[in-house]
Amino acid sequence: MATLASRKARKTFFPAEIPPRPQRRSTGITHVLDRLVPQHDAELSYLAPYIDIAKIGWGLPLLLPRDLVRERITKWHDYGVEVSTGGTLLEYAVTHDQVPQFLDESRELGFDLVEISSGIIELSPAQIERIVATARERSIHYLIEVGKKDTHYQLSLKETNAQIEHARAQKPRKVIVESRESGRGVGIYDAEGIIKWDWVRSILAEHPAEELIFEAPLESQQVQLISELGGDVNLGNVALRSVAPLASERQGLRGETFGAIRTAKGVAGPPATKFLFFLLETYHGLDQSQLAQMSRLPRRTVQSALESLRQQGLVQESVSLHDSRRREYRLS
Repeated sequence: MATLASRKARKTFFPAEIPPRPQRRSTGITHVLDRLVPQHDAELSYLAPYIDIAKIGWGLPLLLPRDLVRERITKWHDYGVEVSTGGTLLEYAVTHDQVPQFLDESRELGFDLVEISSGIIELSPAQIERIVATARERSIHYLIEVGKKDTHYQLSLKETNAQIEHARAQKPRKVIVESRESGRGVGIYDAEGIIKWDWVRSILAEHPAEELIFEAPLESQQVQLISELGGDVNLGNVALRSVAPLASERQGLRGETFGAIRTAKGVAGPPATKFLFFLLETYHGLDQSQLAQMSRLPRRTVQSALESLRQQGLVQESVSLHDSRRREYRLS
């Protein structure tokens, strides 16, 4: 994906051709929802460099003959995009006791990834582990989704973090944080689609952002997550119509993110250290108590993370201008 720096290096202002597809990205992933709506080749040709994974949603592959499903997957492959099943399809296979058949046929049809979820039915950790083992036996790559689809039956923050931890232990390509297509009343979003930042902070304090995909179907959610977490945040359930706007947001080419794209790539250390760096980027001048309260991290973890940031030359300690008894931390 072209950046502002690479754009400045060009002699011409407008690009002469569509940017080449990069090798598989590990961050800055855009995971789109394919609703099987007809797409013109011309549209896919210029959108594809900004798409990493296309998920054929829900149980839609069961509505078409096998050959048409294979044709759709091949079309995405022609543009270098990986294709995933939706989690609902796996849950349907579980309820019909056909998981091995589902995995075998998904691979035969050309799916690159299967999504393992328990958004509708209940799957115990042991059941998820058995499904993962069955996928591994077949050398099938997989994503694991955490969260519930029913707005009236949601996981608590503690349950969410525990399930993300268990999912990460299964070594999936990524762990997806559920939001549904509506982006409202599910996971990290409240009933109005507003991001619950205390949830996001807690999740990122315990889990590396690069291992997660936050589903963000609404463009307003995409803008906020990029503004707060940087252009390399992994985003999922993106509508095809939102791919180009999202790519422009990632590159700081829209008003909301113009000149404000941040990244923690240069920060070494565990998730807590990177998360405190983000907080200090945003709020400028915080003491240990404020950082502990905002991050929900133990005081000792905050102290350790700050020491690591100081040693990396990224943070400096100073006396507060408002209260000489307080020590504040700012980016160097």
